[in-house]
Amino acid sequence: MIQPLRPTRDIWSFDWFDLDVPIPFGSMFILPTCLYVVQRSSGALVGHEFARELEQRRAELFLQRLFQERGVPDELQVPGCEEWDENTWQQLSSEFHCEINLVDRDRSDYGIGSKVELQLSKLVTGSAEDLIETQGPQAVAQGLVRAVRQTRSKEKKRVLLRKALDLAANLPEALVELGDLELQEGEFDSASQHLAQAAEAAAPLHVKDQPGLYLKACHGRMLVAWQQGDLPQAISIGESTLWENPTDYTGFRFLLPLLQLAAGQLQPAEEYFHWYQETYPGDLEDPGLLFGWAYVLFEADDEKEALVKYHRGMLQNFYLAPLLLDLPEPSPDLWQHNDRGELQFALDFLDSFGGIWEQNPAATRFLRECYVGALPRLEQLYEVRARMAEFQDHRYEPDHRKIWDGMLAEEQRLIAAWRWR
Repeated sequence: MIQPLRPTRDIWSFDWFDLDVPIPFGSMFILPTCLYVVQRSSGALVGHEFARELEQRRAELFLQRLFQERGVPDELQVPGCEEWDENTWQQLSSEFHCEINLVDRDRSDYGIGSKVELQLSKLVTGSAEDLIETQGPQAVAQGLVRAVRQTRSKEKKRVLLRKALDLAANLPEALVELGDLELQEGEFDSASQHLAQAAEAAAPLHVKDQPGLYLKACHGRMLVAWQQGDLPQAISIGESTLWENPTDYTGFRFLLPLLQLAAGQLQPAEEYFHWYQETYPGDLEDPGLLFGWAYVLFEADDEKEALVKYHRGMLQNFYLAPLLLDLPEPSPDLWQHNDRGELQFALDFLDSFGGIWEQNPAATRFLRECYVGALPRLEQLYEVRARMAEFQDHRYEPDHRKIWDGMLAEEQRLIAAWRWR
């Protein structure tokens, strides 16, 4: 169909604003971000959409829909944003033959936009008030917390959590999420406060040895105290929580003895490992814990058992020993059974607990002897793991499963043939 010529350029302006009222969104509640477009000359609303948060992909899909439903303007003005990828806007411009310009987002003189935003806000404000009244503030707050776990923006997460706590001041799941977020951001004082509040709120609902918000809050409190340099407090939280809940879903048992060693508490660490051996027979082999255990055994003059623990730890993570000894480490591209075997685990361990060995030259010399003696055997394992890393994605190989199982069996034969003692 032939369209009449337009006397002036058709310019659209895209923008967005956040609402502070919860609305249902699947199984959760969100504080929506409203995306909208107005015609620059008339201020008429072209279209709008309520989204979970501002994301470029969501904005792109919204604009594509408008182009298809309402036609393509001569120019689209998009406010600049740190999260924007300019190449994406260029691709959209080429696809729809529309000039797209990034402009400064100056809202000081925003009469048209203010009217549109007020108009769009009214679409949800009344229903949100009814929602809180019918669903109850706690149910809505819990729905907001569920939305946090599917939200990318940290600032948006904070807004959701603050709103949840406005509706239910002592909601443990909101306090745990907020405390964890603050811990990640290095806001240790506020994280400590919120996690302590969460632990107190969740304690009456806690069932011994069962995972839940109480244990998450206690684990967070221990991490905060550790990051603040208050090792005695971190150890105290870890001990009391682990003794009361020895099933340990959060990993207290791996971290506690290393904190004791970092604090110079050698005797408590030795007593801990005796308790650990009785309490967790057949436990998964955490390389950090095994290295700490070997350190304690060496200090107790049990070099034979210390050697065994070091070797078991080296099998679980190839990088720990060379990093602690400042020696060349194997390739980071070797195949690993789990995250505990990755280079990043070793780097984090070195950053957190490397000082334990740095301050003890005798223990470092013993570790060096253990590592150098085991290196020829470990290099055999490196070679197998390198082949596994190279082969793992060769799904087109008809005998992929058979060959893969063969390499796993070869790895286990090498380990079984070695006499670590």
